[in-house]
Amino acid sequence: MEGQGTFVNSGNDSEFVVTVRGRHYRWLWLLLLLLLPLLLLLRFDKDVAFETLDSKDNKAVGNVNLDFYYVDYALIKTNPFRFFATDTIKLNGQTAQDGKLTFTNVSYTLFSVIFHSGAETTVKASAHCAASDTLHPKFAILQDALPYHVGIGFDRADLIFKVIDKDDNQPLAGADVEVTVEGDAKRLTTDPAGYVAIDGVIRCGDVAVNAQKEGYIGDTIKADVATILQGEHNATLLLKPGKGIVSFTVVDLENEQPIANATAKLIINGESTSITTNTNGVGKGYFENVSAKNQFELEFSRQYYHDTLSKKCKVPEFERLKDSDKIFKMRPEKGNLVFRNIDSITSKPIAGAANHIFINGDDKGTLYSNRQGCFTIGNIGVNDEIKIEATAAQYKPRTASIKGSDAMSNNQHKRDVVMEPKQIFVNLQPPTRNCGVHFSGTLLSDTKVQGHISKIYEPDIYGEYVGDGRYANNQAAFPKAVKYTFDAIAVDKGTHLKVYSKPNFQGEVLLDVSGPYLINNVKWKNESRIKDFITKTFSPEFETNYPKSCRHWSESNMNAWDFGSVVITCDK
Repeated sequence: MEGQGTFVNSGNDSEFVVTVRGRHYRWLWLLLLLLLPLLLLLRFDKDVAFETLDSKDNKAVGNVNLDFYYVDYALIKTNPFRFFATDTIKLNGQTAQDGKLTFTNVSYTLFSVIFHSGAETTVKASAHCAASDTLHPKFAILQDALPYHVGIGFDRADLIFKVIDKDDNQPLAGADVEVTVEGDAKRLTTDPAGYVAIDGVIRCGDVAVNAQKEGYIGDTIKADVATILQGEHNATLLLKPGKGIVSFTVVDLENEQPIANATAKLIINGESTSITTNTNGVGKGYFENVSAKNQFELEFSRQYYHDTLSKKCKVPEFERLKDSDKIFKMRPEKGNLVFRNIDSITSKPIAGAANHIFINGDDKGTLYSNRQGCFTIGNIGVNDEIKIEATAAQYKPRTASIKGSDAMSNNQHKRDVVMEPKQIFVNLQPPTRNCGVHFSGTLLSDTKVQGHISKIYEPDIYGEYVGDGRYANNQAAFPKAVKYTFDAIAVDKGTHLKVYSKPNFQGEVLLDVSGPYLINNVKWKNESRIKDFITKTFSPEFETNYPKSCRHWSESNMNAWDFGSVVITCDK
């Protein structure tokens, strides 16, 4: 009996069996079987992430070209119509600077998940001279949240650099070398043979190498690795020995008066040289072009003084000393007496006067007065007869005879050599703008730095503005500039300047120019406050009057121009 109804059993009925048949769902299974191929055709997508790393140091490598291959498995391909179809899909991209790249919406079927979850993919990466191995990760693991790491191997080389002295080709030990590879800088020091080595440099990369050593001008190599590997000459840094100026002051140990005309000798690496110089009226002297790589000493000698020897030093060390540490003191011999050359009218000291000395008729040579007009004579006895023949620019010659007993008294005036000035007309007219020259004992520019740089057209304690005229002695023409170590000149437009190395328009012509012309002492060329004065743009007035083309460094140290003479001529 099938379906619903009522069954009634009475007492007289015989035993019987009733079978009830339930519902059947075979049709549903048949439907599912028919739909299964359609379910296997369902498609999904996911993001697949990669990160490229240097296999040597595990650092990220950016801008890498990456190829990703996987097989798209399908039960049925409708276009064209195929069963159990497999298509290889290639995806390509370039990693970012951090080495990461993500392929989004990578498509796959339910069929591939069920039957091909362990299928291998293919990954290849390359960049310039770098490449990865061919990798075959399982497609299933690429669904992890973290990126899949792809190791990149570079073609590498070991580089060796050599640092040598450019003048004698000798290796330089202890030189500081900075090697920069792809932005990564390493600091090294050369070994006793002058070499440094850096391992594992990417062969296709670029390298910048800089070598420095105290006393030398540094050298730099910028090239690709392939060029450097072509030969040692491409990996050799040539350091040229630097040159410097050694300037100093010599004074009397007892009274600290400057000693004029003291002889200074340069001793290099313990060996005496023939290079000598003499101090000027303020006891200053200098040596130019002293090799910065060598040790030097200064030996000072002067009549009536004991010889003095400085400590050993190198130019860079010496240049870092304070000015007070560049003052050398000479101990006078017993019986030394200070004499003076003074002006008979003003009683002012006369600097640079030549004093030919005779003691008891014996010629003792010539002594020059310093800025204070002083010079020293030693070993004087009570009964000695002293004769001094004094000459100086703009002064009449004077012969003074002094007894030893008078010279040894405590009265300085008895040791004064009084000189009468000549009648020299030096200034034709007062200086005016566009007809004058600004001489300075400091540097000159368009701005003022107290004690270091004076402003053009603004005379101060360090210099003066001098007009049209013939000046037989620089010390008379611009005494302030001379007092503070002569360092700069600004020549007006329409003004001609001629500078002689000796008084009375004698000697070498040190400068012969027409304005506008601005010149600063080459001694200070690398001084940070002034080194850009040729290239900088002055304030409007000064840029007009002294454009860049009119600015210069001197060819020699201007401190030595003190005792010369000048002629200033203005256009009419």
